[in-house]
Amino acid sequence: MIRKYASSQQILAGATAKPQGNSYPKWSDMMVNLSVKEQKRVTRKLKLVGDPYEFTEYVDKQYVPNPTNDPALKGKTVRVPFPDADVKKSFTRIGNDEDPSNCPWKKLGYISTTQYAQNCLEKQDDGTWIVKVLKKGKSIFRDIAKEQINRFNDPELDDDDPKHFGIRTSPCVRITAEATGYEGPKSVEYSVGFDPKSTYITDDMIEMLRKVGEPSVEDLTEERTSYNRCRKSDPSMPEWEDFFLYGYPLHKIFKHTPIAGTETETVKATTKHVEEEMRPDVKGYHVSPPKSEPVEEVSEKKPVRKPTPPPPPVEEDEDDSIGWMNEED
Repeated sequence: MIRKYASSQQILAGATAKPQGNSYPKWSDMMVNLSVKEQKRVTRKLKLVGDPYEFTEYVDKQYVPNPTNDPALKGKTVRVPFPDADVKKSFTRIGNDEDPSNCPWKKLGYISTTQYAQNCLEKQDDGTWIVKVLKKGKSIFRDIAKEQINRFNDPELDDDDPKHFGIRTSPCVRITAEATGYEGPKSVEYSVGFDPKSTYITDDMIEMLRKVGEPSVEDLTEERTSYNRCRKSDPSMPEWEDFFLYGYPLHKIFKHTPIAGTETETVKATTKHVEEEMRPDVKGYHVSPPKSEPVEEVSEKKPVRKPTPPPPPVEEDEDDSIGWMNEED
């Protein structure tokens, strides 16, 4: 299976998905912009596509060791540079959800959160639609999943009433981000609303999704078969439609990032094969364009830089998204 969907039941249950697969337009053009840098409150109207993709994201911070269970140290963290920070400037790494026991970031003790990404069509002020990716943590996606499950279990709804927001005819979802004036993870408050009327995904809109990304016939067949198998044990999943797999290949964009310079990854010298570096910005990640100058080759035997002495521990508030730690606003 090329990727595993996160159904509403799985999101609410905290199930873990398995990412796989990279290369694309400017990151800010891909992502749904929920930044409150220029205005204190923003709302985006989105027509979701299929189900979200789930993955584990690690940040360059670790919990302060607390072998004596000292209450003063509970929940406190310290920034610890990644061992490949000298060749990869990103402040985040994506975990190995296919084999968690061999995930290097988990073994090294870095802090992780569950993240979700979903293809969608975002309505613009002029009435047009643009293919985007909604990437956020549990708070937003749990609200969406909860509403879908409530609709699925509502006996007053008819069979024809939409119960899932990723199908062809269903209400749009409105995501609102509002600045709170606080610091850190509590600096933005998100809320989710649902339109009272349904929006229909036209053939033109499906063609927009197809132009952004379309799987091979083999991959589409494999995914359809896998999806239908999962649906037998999760009736809340809607009937399969091929356009669920159109749009940005999320399983490749949010694939596992091994430690650079190890046997599983070698930094290439030629600019044609320079990996597009992902670094966090106010919208999550940014896919940098290829560099125009040669990049020094890093051999597998090159010693990694020793971490700098950790700064004093800081208080860490619980949050389902770690992008705020490196925002520029």
